[in-house]
Amino acid sequence: MKIKTYHLILSNIIDYLMLLKHFPKLKVILYVIITMMMITCKTKSNVSDRKCPSYVSKSIKNIAIDKFKYITNTDTLSFNEVKFYCVNNTALYTKKVMFDKFGKWSKEIYPNNEMHPILLWENLKLFEKDSTTFTIATLGDESFKTIYASFMVFDSIGNDFLSDINYKEKLIPYFEDLIKKSNPKRPDFYDIYWKAVELENRK
Repeated sequence: MKIKTYHLILSNIIDYLMLLKHFPKLKVILYVIITMMMITCKTKSNVSDRKCPSYVSKSIKNIAIDKFKYITNTDTLSFNEVKFYCVNNTALYTKKVMFDKFGKWSKEIYPNNEMHPILLWENLKLFEKDSTTFTIATLGDESFKTIYASFMVFDSIGNDFLSDINYKEKLIPYFEDLIKKSNPKRPDFYDIYWKAVELENRK
């Protein structure tokens, strides 16, 4: 990805990031989330094996954890994104199940004026007898080759929870369960989501 294009992406959302000046590490994380959808060097091995069937299916065809590396002046940061392939043939499904469980998201981030935003839910408690709070980022991708809905998880200062084996083994089944128990015909999320997207794209 060209440096010029990279800086153009960041300049489009700098006003939002300035609000996070008290959380410098989280700011770096959000830079990565915002730009990663534009990075062409993602690891996508065996893409043909992940092509979704033509029919709509609630089943998860495949689950993958992709690694993303972000190089700063002094550090190389690596983050995990869990991808669920082919769920209801939509890239929005992790967003939908989070909405169905927790209500409307905390923030919308539109990378480089893309049509679809990354949705963030902040300060969530997911597990009983665990006071830990989580920030969930939901995203996805849809192309002629594949469809996946995905999520990333951070703590309040931007640490990647999916790099912790104990939390990774809890978080992935947690999302699998949300997907399996969700009602794909429930329209609430899509009604609110498309209104928000339409409003943003009118600006």
